[in-house]
Amino acid sequence: MIGKFVCGLLVLSSFGFGLLWAADVRTGTWKLNVAKSKFVKGQEIKEETATVVEQGDNLMVTAKGTDGAGKAISVMYTFPPKGGTISYTEGAPAAGTTVVNKWVDANTSDSTSTMNGKPVGTTHTVVSKDGKTLTQTRNAADEKGKAVKSVLVFTR
Repeated sequence: MIGKFVCGLLVLSSFGFGLLWAADVRTGTWKLNVAKSKFVKGQEIKEETATVVEQGDNLMVTAKGTDGAGKAISVMYTFPPKGGTISYTEGAPAAGTTVVNKWVDANTSDSTSTMNGKPVGTTHTVVSKDGKTLTQTRNAADEKGKAVKSVLVFTR
């Protein structure tokens, strides 16, 4: 159960947890650079494209791709651009999971994932100063409770 949850979190957060965008450099289309990314064994992603658009007072993220086993990835969620709880409309994590994001500065955010109130993962997201690269560093635990780390690099 934990292993599937962690894998699900990585898929959902591959553009998720810390990806809160403002209208300027953060909106648009981002493509996962698999060669520059580092995946936890068994949680690889072959390809993924995410689009971030304004939707009323929120931003909407739509991410589609293929995981390491060749299975389709499809996630859609909205969030308040100043930080707060992510609301999934497609590809939501396991029941009882909440993802909350907060901004550190204009290009950096941190998010925490909890399951039934217990912290289960964090994501640190940084958009480069030139707005062309987004890097997410994710920390969680595998199905045996061992700490695991992945780094996902997206480019425009």
